Amino acid sequence: LSGAGADPPPDEDRQGSARSPERPPGADALYRLRILATTDIHAQLLSYDYFTNRPLRGLGLARTASLIARARAEQPEAILLDNGDFLQGSALADLAATERNRHRPHPSILALNALGYDAVALGNHEFDYGLGLLRRALGAARFPALSANIALRLGPAPLQDELLTAPFALIRRVLTARNGQARPVTVGVLALTPPEVLDWDHTKLDGALAARPMVEAARAWLPELRRAGADLVVCLAHTGIRDLTCEDRSEGLAAEIAELPGVDAVISGHSHEVFPNTAAYADPRVDAPNGRLAGKPAVQPGHSGSHLGVLDFDLSPRPGPGGGWRIASARTGLLSAADLPQGRAAPALRQAAAPLRSALARDHRAALAWTRQPLGRSALPLTSYFALAADNQALRLIAAAKLTYARQALRDRPEAGWPILAAITPFRAGGRSGPLNYTDIPPGPLSVRHIFNLYPFPNTIVLSRITGAQLIARLEASAQVFAQIRPGQPDQPLLDPHTPYFVFEDFPGLSYRIDLSRPRGRPGRIRDLRLGGRVLGAQDPLVLVSSSFRLGTMPELTGEVLLSPGLPVTDVIARHIRDQGELRPITGPGWSFRPMPGTSVIFDSGSGAPAHLADVAHLRPQALGLTETGFHRFRLHL
Repeated sequence: LSGAGADPPPDEDRQGSARSPERPPGADALYRLRILATTDIHAQLLSYDYFTNRPLRGLGLARTASLIARARAEQPEAILLDNGDFLQGSALADLAATERNRHRPHPSILALNALGYDAVALGNHEFDYGLGLLRRALGAARFPALSANIALRLGPAPLQDELLTAPFALIRRVLTARNGQARPVTVGVLALTPPEVLDWDHTKLDGALAARPMVEAARAWLPELRRAGADLVVCLAHTGIRDLTCEDRSEGLAAEIAELPGVDAVISGHSHEVFPNTAAYADPRVDAPNGRLAGKPAVQPGHSGSHLGVLDFDLSPRPGPGGGWRIASARTGLLSAADLPQGRAAPALRQAAAPLRSALARDHRAALAWTRQPLGRSALPLTSYFALAADNQALRLIAAAKLTYARQALRDRPEAGWPILAAITPFRAGGRSGPLNYTDIPPGPLSVRHIFNLYPFPNTIVLSRITGAQLIARLEASAQVFAQIRPGQPDQPLLDPHTPYFVFEDFPGLSYRIDLSRPRGRPGRIRDLRLGGRVLGAQDPLVLVSSSFRLGTMPELTGEVLLSPGLPVTDVIARHIRDQGELRPITGPGWSFRPMPGTSVIFDSGSGAPAHLADVAHLRPQALGLTETGFHRFRLHL
């Protein structure tokens, strides 16, 4: 089979509807195959945000369950797949990683079992808690977990690799045409994992796993699926759809994978975006309105259960014995969980989610009890609405916790007298995860849930020795999150649209300015750098308190590791709050933008941002209303 040349969907199907168009002449002899897909669920299973202690609106697998039930009612033989990143991202997952839950099945696995998934891909976040937890979790799965490029040992060629899991699965269905004739079909599902996970989770995976590039592995394994009997091949590619203007190719290889001979359809993920969409891509291989990559049907169903991807194929049998199948037409679409009714108006929704809720009732109660454990108090609000525009108290708290730990850990070491700096990142600052993806903790009691609101990833703390030159290089790399701004011009976007916000790092205790007039990616954006009131020398020794994630992604700028105890950063923050009792504002040197008179920038933030304009009062903020995607837009004066 080949997806190339399959009919594009009609106009009425281009905005996310999975509804079938008028069937063509001879439709009674066609066989309908439906494939359903989710991606990047991130353990958002019950439509409940444990970190903010409130229901999730329009997100969560419990809501997606209704979309799955509806799509299956139309096509009972539908195949249900997930494209990875299902084991990490909520309190359910973090609690499942603790020792006391060692012998209980992982809640994400229970949820996927309850909904009857046919196969899943391993995403990068499946490895966040280490190989042991991943293996224990998958041991309870009633579906195959796949990856064709993550290996225990690499062989001389991809087919000789000793893989961690099976590279593909064959899923069989019996399809019935409108004329009543029934025929079997075999769908091959190939899965690909970002090989960069070996860097991102370096401290947990070093020496335990190896990886091949996604395209290389796919090219080798696709003929094997055909030889194994696959009539049609769907690739679960845990990678985004990159525009040609994006500098980082590794984060968006879906179009390259779709180009490979033998691929009939692609399910993309990783970047938390949706596809089909109405965006304009410079890449001619990307047909966003029609849901095509290199001419092949493709979907990317958002994140956290926000959407269900639907791929509908009309198949016709080829004549003769062993003739196989031909794709007569193919349609792609998305169903949105946000469009479902809320509350009492949704009995069908509750019924569809009942098996999932029943399976997770015990885990839900345990997560609520754990996240509500008290730790201390805060005398000030802790937010991230303007963390990418000005010095930020929530990030200063994380830095203070890291510095307190580092000073204690270094007491009996020769590095104890060196300057110590903590790297901090606003992990919840909008971006692709939407206008609710912000930290917003009011003054008052603090509990365990607030820790994960501040720091949502299971990274561990790392202490290393760096030089002043390495620190400056990190600051210059961090400043790439900001677009180049032309002096004297109004309303220019502050942030570069192709750079993830988590590239940004700050180091409280340093005083410096960012010169936005300088080009991105070139030295010279960091100005007036001081540490303790003095200029930092290129060879001055420093202790950097960072994380396992940064160690894996920036090894050349992390230096010699002094301590890597495997202690979660969240544990360090919780201990600091307990010891402090009450948190108060932290003062000291920080960063700012170099003034540019007569120049303004546009900055988008979350729903609570208007209540915290004092954080950027020096930039004279002006509210400009809501964007189409629900962000609050502001004009900031440089």
